[in-house]
Amino acid sequence: MGQIAEEWEPFQILVTIEGESKSLLVVPDREEPKYAIFDEHIPLGTIWQEFRKTGKIWCGEGVVVIALLTQLAEQTEEYLNNKPI
Repeated sequence: MGQIAEEWEPFQILVTIEGESKSLLVVPDREEPKYAIFDEHIPLGTIWQEFRKTGKIWCGEGVVVIALLTQLAEQTEEYLNNKPI
């Protein structure tokens, strides 16, 4: 990927669905620390982080997002921690 101009620039992540790798689009919200997840043009839901006494956890809404929450969170976090500057 190229250089990221803005923090809200969309990016791709890979998840495994029924044994096959699938590329999903992650679109950061400009006003809240939330991420909308899309399969091409189909919205799948939203993920975000919450900080509790036990530490940071990922939350999500949308049936598909909840089923894939662990993978979505891992891939999103990996991208955010390693994105080009």
